[in-house]
Amino acid sequence: MKITPSSRAGAGICLATLLLTTACASGRQPPQQGGRNMQGETMRVQGGKIARPIGLLFAGMDLNQDHVIDESELDSGILHDWQGFNLSGHSGASALGLAEWSVHALGDADALPNNIAFDSNFDGQVSESEFRTRLISEFAALDKDHDRRLTRAELLIDAPARAESGAMMQRGGMGPGGDMGGPRGGSRPPR
Repeated sequence: MKITPSSRAGAGICLATLLLTTACASGRQPPQQGGRNMQGETMRVQGGKIARPIGLLFAGMDLNQDHVIDESELDSGILHDWQGFNLSGHSGASALGLAEWSVHALGDADALPNNIAFDSNFDGQVSESEFRTRLISEFAALDKDHDRRLTRAELLIDAPARAESGAMMQRGGMGPGGDMGGPRGGSRPPR
């Protein structure tokens, strides 16, 4: 079985999606003033690092698997992804085509960068030049030390802080009814 850059990217996106889903599904209430929640329980804030969807895309472009993405790997990855569009005689990818690419490459049609970020001239089509320019710009923005290479550390951002109550910490994170602190009945709290 041959491992391709797109299969590595897909596996990375699946793993990140599972991790993010687990983190987001907890539905815990944020701490109120003084580090206490609305029930008066003491809260502990947890953070960490996560990867943005574009970071996962770039990680999948690491052809030599040295955990560093250089400009030649970026160029190959951009070319590979652009060739995956079914242009059918069109001069560029449509918003629908880009949304489909976003689902496969970034994990979701609404993941950033979105269609608007790619379509710099707002003509409803994304040209190869616009596609390449946006991905190079995203690469440069993540390249914190400006060495034209991305390390795994540069692909990470701070995770939003989550809070755990003292009672939840004692129960090992379990909320009422054995769940992870979310409301009963399976409904999700409003965002």
